[in-house]
Amino acid sequence: MSKINIVSEARNLMENATKRGRQDIYQLVFLRLCELEGKNYEDPVVGQFWMAVAAVEEVLRLKHGKAVKANYTRRKAANVGEIACLTDWALKKEDTEGFTMLVNAGLGDQTGEFVVVQNADRFTAEAVSSARERLIAHGVIVA
Repeated sequence: MSKINIVSEARNLMENATKRGRQDIYQLVFLRLCELEGKNYEDPVVGQFWMAVAAVEEVLRLKHGKAVKANYTRRKAANVGEIACLTDWALKKEDTEGFTMLVNAGLGDQTGEFVVVQNADRFTAEAVSSARERLIAHGVIVA
């Protein structure tokens, strides 16, 4: 899948995999599409943030049949930064819409909360604990 380097190419492969009933290929290409969206950042945590945003936007695209941007998240990231967005998500008392969509789609490992837990050294203990608890409560396996 690492030979796929263009988002439109990934979407085309995902569509073909769906037509052929190949959910296994679809999932691999979906993850590659998210990787493509997060690959151009020096900070790997920032890249993972944008991968999570890409996953949400792709789930929205599938739901609505057209491109739907996570505009609120994009504005917030521009205003306060990606790390602050991840921290806010982790500390929220309620699940975010994006978290719920990704978990329901079987993509709990693509959530911002998962990014926080996987990069615990970059976040407060409170944020990591909260993110871990949310993931576990929704059956997402965390290390």
